[in-house]
Amino acid sequence: MTENHKTSAHENADRIVEWLLEHQTEFEQDGVEESSLTGSIGLSEDAAREAIDYLENHEDVARVPEAIGDRPRFILKPARGWQDIAQKQGGQKHASSRM
Repeated sequence: MTENHKTSAHENADRIVEWLLEHQTEFEQDGVEESSLTGSIGLSEDAAREAIDYLENHEDVARVPEAIGDRPRFILKPARGWQDIAQKQGGQKHASSRM
């Protein structure tokens, strides 16, 4: 993977994390369908899948199978590293609201 490609995958992962934080309640309770992110964030299917792979490899999100078949569907749910992301973001919001 080239350095430019890595940067793009990291940026896309950051975009997904921001979207998940904006929809944190839904994400943490019921999960979010992986395929819904492409339209919501404006990423291609491949770019979204690659970014989610990155987040899953870092244990920030987990893919939970919803339907198996010709086109398997997955629900994204918080994984072990998600709480660190949510707490960090919560601290940043709190700090910026005091300014």
